[in-house]
Amino acid sequence: MTIFAYKAKSGPHKIVDGSIEAPTQGAAVRQVVALGLTPLEVVPAPSQPSQGHPSVIPHVGKLKFSLPSARKVSAKEVVFFTRQMSDLVEAAVPILRSLQIVANQTRHPYFKDTVEQMHALVQNGGSLSSALGQYPSVFPPFYVNMVKTGEVGGHLDKVLRRLSEHLEKELETRGKINSSLAYPLFVLGVGALTIFVLLTFVIPRLSVMFEDLDQALPLPTVILVNVSGFFARYWWLLLGIFVIIKIYGGQWLRSPQGRLWLDSFKLKMPFLGEFIKTVEIARFARTLGTLLESGVPLTTALGTIYPTIDNVVMREEIKKVSRGVADGMALKSVLGQCVFFPEMAVSMVSVGEESGRLEKGLYKIAETLERQAEETVKVMTSLLGPAVLVVIVSIVGFAVIAMLLPIFRMNMLIQ
Repeated sequence: MTIFAYKAKSGPHKIVDGSIEAPTQGAAVRQVVALGLTPLEVVPAPSQPSQGHPSVIPHVGKLKFSLPSARKVSAKEVVFFTRQMSDLVEAAVPILRSLQIVANQTRHPYFKDTVEQMHALVQNGGSLSSALGQYPSVFPPFYVNMVKTGEVGGHLDKVLRRLSEHLEKELETRGKINSSLAYPLFVLGVGALTIFVLLTFVIPRLSVMFEDLDQALPLPTVILVNVSGFFARYWWLLLGIFVIIKIYGGQWLRSPQGRLWLDSFKLKMPFLGEFIKTVEIARFARTLGTLLESGVPLTTALGTIYPTIDNVVMREEIKKVSRGVADGMALKSVLGQCVFFPEMAVSMVSVGEESGRLEKGLYKIAETLERQAEETVKVMTSLLGPAVLVVIVSIVGFAVIAMLLPIFRMNMLIQ
């Protein structure tokens, strides 16, 4: 038997320590949990020789300089962190030791520093959820609330597992969409660059041979020569206008008014609008189902979900849903008044509320809409690629025909 020294939480703020005798570290952790405490650190007592004694990560309050891009934590990093914490906590590894292990395995400099600072906060008596809440740009409110619910209910391992599965599913869906659109966007970019070079540098040099012809040029050739001449003379102006529009237009689109206009325009587009609605409602349903399954109250869950909605217009609608439920209305009634929710989703929510298994109905909605989104992506990519090629080939073909028409006419006159 080995004597283990432990540090654990008793209640939301009180930290207690002591020693316990157990054959293994895992057995010691289970004994601490059986005492009604939340273990933060369980290690062999100082008098016990031990290999690989976990060292405490010191929190050094020094300033670190980093580029803005280096301070951005990707969704993959958060998913990896959540999965690691889930596996470690499920294996009865204390929170402090889990954070230390994850910090040692993290390669992203800023995120590594973030995890180390969370380790210091928990070591000083804070909870994991309060440490996560110090970094809202990395961990959104619904993430923090789920972890807090797991801490209060004593099932943090289950909550972290559900959370990791939810984030992995969302990351997989985004990855499918991005990979499906990669080829059409690549073709569009290469095609646009090719047309720009053709009009700016190639055709103006070829059109010189038409100056010695004593005949009127065909209309397509006149159009092409004039357009290419304009590009050749003012390409720098066009490039400057493009840069100015990109800079100032991007700033305006990031403003509240510009973002509202852009998101409203997206929803009004015939094909893209329905796709955005499907994706956002599926994300709403899966996130709400995950929160409810983890024990988060409905009003709290709705209040933490709407900031995660990307589309501003739909975010405001979800905020109205949250207010309606907070005022005592049933979720099905509030969703029925929302123009973005399909009748199928409202019906499944109604059945879920009546049966007391609302989270199951929300998961079903998410699965159905995610399948629809994947099918829509397949159709979009199958049509977008050929459509882009047709446009590019048509422009290049028009340029080739316009350049050859005067030569064909001259040959006909000679014959």
